[in-house]
Amino acid sequence: MRRAPIEFRTTAILYTLLGIIIALVIHFVVLSSPRYNWLQLVGG
Repeated sequence: MRRAPIEFRTTAILYTLLGIIIALVIHFVVLSSPRYNWLQLVGG
């Protein structure tokens, strides 16, 4: 049996990290918009 060029665990970790990074970018873009910036509303 041949070994796969990239292991399944490696691809799972890479896709998980990519998803987390994309989610953080989307959240920071939404927080930077004036309509959804609840941090500034709470702070005063």
